[in-house]
Amino acid sequence: MAVTTPLSTRCPEISCDVLVIGGGAAGIAAATAAGRAGAKVILLERYGFLGGLATAAQVGTICGLYLRDTTGTAATPVGGGFPNEFATRLQTVGGAKPLRVDQGLWVLPYSPPAFARVADAVVGESQNVNLILHATVAEVRMENSRMNLVCALAWNEPLNFSPQAVVDCTGEATAAALAGADSENGATDQAPALVFVLENVDPSLAERGLLEVRRALRRAVQDGSLPAICERLALVPGIGTNGRLALKLSLFPADSGRQLWQQVTDWERESRALLEPLYLFLVENVAAFRNARLDSVAPQLGVRSGRRILGRARLTDDEVLHVQKSSQGIARGCWPMERWGKSPRPEMNYFAERDFYEIPLDCLRPAELENVFVAGRCLSAETGAMTSARVIGTALATGWAAGTAAAFQAAGRPLDEAVTLIRKQMS
Repeated sequence: MAVTTPLSTRCPEISCDVLVIGGGAAGIAAATAAGRAGAKVILLERYGFLGGLATAAQVGTICGLYLRDTTGTAATPVGGGFPNEFATRLQTVGGAKPLRVDQGLWVLPYSPPAFARVADAVVGESQNVNLILHATVAEVRMENSRMNLVCALAWNEPLNFSPQAVVDCTGEATAAALAGADSENGATDQAPALVFVLENVDPSLAERGLLEVRRALRRAVQDGSLPAICERLALVPGIGTNGRLALKLSLFPADSGRQLWQQVTDWERESRALLEPLYLFLVENVAAFRNARLDSVAPQLGVRSGRRILGRARLTDDEVLHVQKSSQGIARGCWPMERWGKSPRPEMNYFAERDFYEIPLDCLRPAELENVFVAGRCLSAETGAMTSARVIGTALATGWAAGTAAAFQAAGRPLDEAVTLIRKQMS
């Protein structure tokens, strides 16, 4: 009988100070922060490009960069530091400007190719960051409470990494969960969405909104021409110039009785199966779409919530709603609670205008692991708090904090010093 050799014994180890897993918004920020702090960094990304859901799911807008303000005429950044730097560079490359939408919320529209170009440039400028694309983590090894070996497949070749510190930016707390960290499944909290782009749409539709479209969809659902889920169509703000319109179709939250991998597979297949009848209906029944053409479909569904750690601290709903500050705060959150559930429109829960809450560093630290940090939407938070903290702008901030803290820990420096530095930078 053939004996299977464990993945971790098939290749030599590659050492580094900080291993960042996941090259989305949080991972880009974490790798850049650790590299600029002088650490030797390896960044693993499962796609052939950076950006995570910002590019693969074609999200199209960055939320969480600017304070909510119903009266001001210009966007006010929630803080300085890397999120503001990244946004400024994205505006230069893509030409977009901050846009005010409902209830005084400001967003930054972007094109996914521009986001990927800025991410490539930022990561590439650091001589300390070694990027490995098409890489997925398959196994981790622990020694006491430290993650000392991470086994990955990079373009189907096994690689072993021996890090001093790890930053998990996978969006699903993959490495932390493999190491045995306590976590909870948040997939039932939020509905995912599929983004697609149409060309040759009446340019005035973006300004008018989708009221006429929703009326037509409602009639089609009522007479059985379309399934009810088609009423969950929404505009992507700011992407509607020159007749090119981005739309997102929200599905229903996960079934708590199903395995997440099964649910995601079904989501991907079912959402794409809906696109053709939905697109044809719009062309045939809504005047603004009469000459429209389907230009692109996001290669991945936008999953808004997944597995998250139970950390040394937990961001609570009350802390968000009461804009609580913390002496250990390493990131500022300013986006309201935005829950996409069974209703066609999101449930919004706002806090005070021109204010923000802070996320303590211990929300990025699994309780059981000494040298592992997380960032992005797998940080430790209650359900409502996560519907605010999950957005791209806040993910850039938590990623920067996690990368800085990991570099300090790898160098044997106190984490309190990292917090002091991060708070100075974000102010």
